[in-house]
Amino acid sequence: MENRKLKEFVSFIPGINQSRAEKQFGEQEIIYYDQSSFEIDYNQIELESEGNDLSDLSLSKGDIVISNSLQKAVVVGNSNVGKVLSLNFTKVHFEDKSLDKHYFLYLFNEYKGIQRQKERELQGIGPVLRLTRQSLEQFIFPFVPYEEQKKLGKIYMESLKIQGQMNRYASLMKYFIDSILEESLRE
Repeated sequence: MENRKLKEFVSFIPGINQSRAEKQFGEQEIIYYDQSSFEIDYNQIELESEGNDLSDLSLSKGDIVISNSLQKAVVVGNSNVGKVLSLNFTKVHFEDKSLDKHYFLYLFNEYKGIQRQKERELQGIGPVLRLTRQSLEQFIFPFVPYEEQKKLGKIYMESLKIQGQMNRYASLMKYFIDSILEESLRE
């Protein structure tokens, strides 16, 4: 296993400035990828959505998007296809097939080595700190053979699905218990 820089495998495409986009595209209605869109993808909730027809700028299912403020990455789901990234997000473009998308998600969201690099590279003033494109490109990660990347990525994605199901179950359980307790006080 060797350590490599992310810029060898991916490029980062920043979102667009909303006020400039409105001037550039005129009266065309633009649906932006926002924090609620990110939450839907992060929690893997599928909804129906109408997107834009700005082919170069809009998102496709399976694209990887980074929230600049949360420093987390997600896979774009059906509900956000066609939306346009705002400045708060960065799209990850994979240059070739030598880095698995799901392995990238694991590295970016969970791998302790990347987490330490993120902490060192955060920039900004106040409560919202961001990562720059230049710092993202310099991140160093353990490069393993592609088949191993696929296995690790699959395990990570399955664990996210299980966590999501457990969170939904816990939420339903809380609602159920609260309902029972409320009902018992009414009697």
